[in-house]
Amino acid sequence: MELHTQKSFDDNLKDLNSTPKESKTTKEPPKKKWIKECWDHHSQHVDECDIAPDWGDWETDWNMCWCCGQRTNHLQRCHIVPKSLGGTFEPHNIVPLCGACHDEAPDVIDKNIMFEWIKEQQNPVSGLGLGRYWHLCDTLVEGATKLHEKYGKIDEDELKDLIKANYEKTSIHGGQTKSGGLYYKKSTREWVMKRSFKDYEINREVEDWEE
Repeated sequence: MELHTQKSFDDNLKDLNSTPKESKTTKEPPKKKWIKECWDHHSQHVDECDIAPDWGDWETDWNMCWCCGQRTNHLQRCHIVPKSLGGTFEPHNIVPLCGACHDEAPDVIDKNIMFEWIKEQQNPVSGLGLGRYWHLCDTLVEGATKLHEKYGKIDEDELKDLIKANYEKTSIHGGQTKSGGLYYKKSTREWVMKRSFKDYEINREVEDWEE
């Protein structure tokens, strides 16, 4: 039951980080060129189970961090072998990562370590663009199960809107002990999800009262 509920909720959240498919006639922005070059090279050597994107879904997954799966138009060029150790900017030595994962990635001369590290970071929701939310697994399963048992089928669109609205009530934080830049704390993400489930319940209660 728990696994089924988790899968259902994962499916419900998939669109939160989805990117609409671009028309084939739409000109790709220049920033996609270097990512496509990395994609074309590494897809020949790296198992797609070891990274977040799906090699067969370039049109929808091109802007995913290869580590955590976060979708962003600001992917960074992360050196596999650091420039200071002789690494180049050629596609074979670059992997597209979000800023947070770039800060955590290893800086070593062994070219195999980068993808070994990325593989170790993968979890069941990385491919959905939610790898950084894995710590919320218990919260998501518990919340979704409670709503389903109490109200039946969950209104996916309403829950997504509530999550987005609650994120607008939060703030990013600047790292104090590392050069991690600005980010959402885990505790902030946890509040967003718990608050969204609570708001969903409140909306049902209001509906019952109005009836």
